[in-house]
Amino acid sequence: MLKMFGGMIIGSMMTMMLLGGASAADQVLANVQTLYVDQVNRPNATTTLLLLVAISILMGALTLWPSKPLMHAKTFIKSLRRHCK
Repeated sequence: MLKMFGGMIIGSMMTMMLLGGASAADQVLANVQTLYVDQVNRPNATTTLLLLVAISILMGALTLWPSKPLMHAKTFIKSLRRHCK
């Protein structure tokens, strides 16, 4: 998979250089930055709703997660006494 990803990167760079050189690469980067900033400033309502649902499920699961019961002080002291003798 890493080879395929590297091949895609190299292929896209070669295509940009053949089609327009540095000016084409600059234009592609400018388009990507514009789309990224636009996406960050205006998140989709569905994405926000799914994110809130996922966070609430995670928080609910964490609060209901079973915890190990604590040992009472007397039994803990007895077990320490047994091991110290």
